[in-house]
Amino acid sequence: MYVRFDADNREGKVLLHWLSELEERDKGGRAELRRAASIQQALMCPAFHRLRRRLEALSPEWTDYLQSPYRQDRLAAACALMVHVRSPGAYDLPHAMSQRALGDERNRVSELRFRRLLDAPDDEALFSGLRRAMPMISDQVDPLKVAEAMLHWGDRLKREWAYAYAWPDKKQA
Repeated sequence: MYVRFDADNREGKVLLHWLSELEERDKGGRAELRRAASIQQALMCPAFHRLRRRLEALSPEWTDYLQSPYRQDRLAAACALMVHVRSPGAYDLPHAMSQRALGDERNRVSELRFRRLLDAPDDEALFSGLRRAMPMISDQVDPLKVAEAMLHWGDRLKREWAYAYAWPDKKQA
């Protein structure tokens, strides 16, 4: 099962409703997820389990998909990252990281930091790196794309990110 989150599909609507519910009625749950410094801490947040149960209720395929502990871990990580998005933007992660502030010549996320994300040896390192990058891009990134990236992280997505990131030109000596 390849998961796509879109504002127009069931999964995307569930995710966006969950996010708005956290913002409007469960600020404590949102804060708890924002403070999660590891995937394990995100797994212990009731707000994550609410979303997991809602996704499982969508279809038997979702129930099967989330039987895998590593997929649950990735969904928990996605939850803890999505709550850092202050005002949803239109970009996926590599494009948001490539954006430049008005008048600035540097990407929001440096080339070195981006390389470290691509070289993350495991999900925990990826989560930690993305968590540190979120404050720099939280007004540019689409939370649904954050969830997709976390759920589908692997060599194919790393390659897509490497092509999508706006690598800075090296200055000539």
